[in-house]
Amino acid sequence: MILVFDFDGTIHKTEIAYKKAIAESLGELNLSIDDFDFKSFIGMGPKEVWDLILKDDSDKTPYIRKNGDRIIKYMKEEGALFDGALETLAYLKEKYELYILSKCRRVYMNAAREKFGLDRFFSKYFIGEDYDYLDKYKILRKELNDPYIMIGDRKEDIEAGLRNKQKTIFANYGYGKPAESNSADIKISSIRELKDIL
Repeated sequence: MILVFDFDGTIHKTEIAYKKAIAESLGELNLSIDDFDFKSFIGMGPKEVWDLILKDDSDKTPYIRKNGDRIIKYMKEEGALFDGALETLAYLKEKYELYILSKCRRVYMNAAREKFGLDRFFSKYFIGEDYDYLDKYKILRKELNDPYIMIGDRKEDIEAGLRNKQKTIFANYGYGKPAESNSADIKISSIRELKDIL
């Protein structure tokens, strides 16, 4: 059996790096972080985020790169995984194949792999940038024929399982709103609970 994990909000406590980065990027545009629900941006594709912020059809590439580089900088300096993530992943690695599916830039995931030693646990990474930020269910439909369980904190993660007739686990401790969990098979309030479920 394969376990497919979302990264931000499921394994990575993203808000630590993300809040600092997005506050700086918005400040350069004379916008305030207080005017946005920045946690709702976590787990979205970067173009989607900047389309929401700027509300126009301009090229968002410069904003994506600059803000993305800031996130990486702060992740390297202060980033953290959710409590219990490392021990839980070590336990699960003994029983399952572990993959990551994230709508992020490849440079970001490479930095996270190095910072947190993710290659100890994960054997495959499906990175949004490599698929032109396709919907997650489409990426998995294209890449996986074997049964899997999808674990994540946003509605798109749950749909990545449901639309492919696979089981899903929703991370209530992440950045999704409660309603995003409605269709999930199981809901957890800590990543540690996966040791009891799986």
